[in-house]
Amino acid sequence: MPTIHYKFADGHTEEIEVTEAIVAAFEQLEKYEKKVERKETRRHVSLNLLLDSGFDFPVDNADILDTLDKQEQEKSEWKKEQFRRHNLDEKKKEIFSLLTYRQADAYFRHKYLHIKKTEIAKYMGITEGAVRKLIKKAETYLREYRLANEKEIKLLEAIFGSCL
Repeated sequence: MPTIHYKFADGHTEEIEVTEAIVAAFEQLEKYEKKVERKETRRHVSLNLLLDSGFDFPVDNADILDTLDKQEQEKSEWKKEQFRRHNLDEKKKEIFSLLTYRQADAYFRHKYLHIKKTEIAKYMGITEGAVRKLIKKAETYLREYRLANEKEIKLLEAIFGSCL
């Protein structure tokens, strides 16, 4: 009669006489246990490599659905920000296309960079009076644009904040 070496839970082993069917089942069980052990070993090695490389796992008590919702929300916010920036950039291009390069340059430096008109004049190599005219002309064009597109601008400002 065939025998198997069986290891008990307390650690001791014994040879046990069994039937052929039990031997075949025991061999299949041993193969399965080795396969599971190999998977577990790989999983632990992979986990250790991830931890060593600085991968940060979510807190154990964190709900996976909350984590997924947070990731989805971050992705959505990123897409909204990209959309906002694209629209804002397009709107700025449209607005500044109304102005000549020199008007836009003088206006931007004075209005947004808070550079004095005398310094702008030195930089551009023109008189302070010419800088004032460039800024005045730019303001006139922008005011006309604002009046012509007031509803759209109010909508954009409501959505994106003050952009003009």
